[in-house]
Amino acid sequence: MLAFIYGCGKTEPGKSEGTASSISGYNYTAEGIQEFFVNGAWGGGISVGGGYGRVCCVMLPDKWTPGLSVTIEWRRTDCGDLYGSVHSRCAPKKVETWPEKMLKKEIPIEPYARPNSVQVMFLPDDEIKIYVSPFDPQHPEHPGKLGRPHPIGHPEWKP
Repeated sequence: MLAFIYGCGKTEPGKSEGTASSISGYNYTAEGIQEFFVNGAWGGGISVGGGYGRVCCVMLPDKWTPGLSVTIEWRRTDCGDLYGSVHSRCAPKKVETWPEKMLKKEIPIEPYARPNSVQVMFLPDDEIKIYVSPFDPQHPEHPGKLGRPHPIGHPEWKP
């Protein structure tokens, strides 16, 4: 896997090139994420309301700086609705034939104090937030304050 590279040439003596950080994804949408990539590194797939798995790795600078970002590519179905149900245009078909979308965006990384797990939060309307945190999303100290993954907009959704 090609990791995040943020410099080239020789490293100055005593200067760190960064830290290898795990990747995890969390799905707050009504669509399944078949797979996603962070700067080309595979992050896995995530069911509706799922997440928590970790894979290795992307490189992060030891210190966050303004403008730091990653390229996220993801493939998702185009069949869900706000309630986690399947649209009628997809239901009669086999899951393998459901329409999919491949998307790509440059996403800024939220400020962090030190490298840790790169957390990709998939939000409604193809929005994404990237946090670097040792805490899972439901932890009170997580910077995103999003809670356990669930389709945002439907508090009664059940996994």
